[in-house]
Amino acid sequence: MLRLMLLRHAKSNSIPGVADLQRPLAERGYREAELVGQYLVAQQLKPELAIVSSATRTQQTWTHLSAAFDTSVKKITEERIYEASVANIVHVIRNIEPGPRVVLVVGHNPGLYLTTQYLSRDGEDDALDRLEMGFPPASLTVMDFDMDAWELVAESKGTLLRFETPETMVFG
Repeated sequence: MLRLMLLRHAKSNSIPGVADLQRPLAERGYREAELVGQYLVAQQLKPELAIVSSATRTQQTWTHLSAAFDTSVKKITEERIYEASVANIVHVIRNIEPGPRVVLVVGHNPGLYLTTQYLSRDGEDDALDRLEMGFPPASLTVMDFDMDAWELVAESKGTLLRFETPETMVFG
């Protein structure tokens, strides 16, 4: 069994003169990232590997959420998931080296929303319903795949277990 979590970066700022790739988190974004980290710990969803877009806001999201973990998590910075298509995101996932069974991808919309739709054949009704309402900053999907190799991840092979936003995250 493999578990894939997709996390949209936390709320960021648009600053005149700052390129999109360098946009930082907003104050709210730092709080959201910390909340996501606390949620992952509380729900025993700590990843074994994090694949993080090269954008400043995704790197900051990872830094602040991973502070909640009691041990470090291997992190890979991946330029190919910045403003990526579903095909590029799935390519990155399929090329994860054997070993980690729980992986978190920290990236951007609309790519993560569309990738969740592409990979999920079914799932929890509440999660599917909430997913249809949008994929705001700091949204998290959790999908399980009944397989043992990342290279086998494909369209409609995942089961969407959770779709959470900072407003829906429960700690208990």
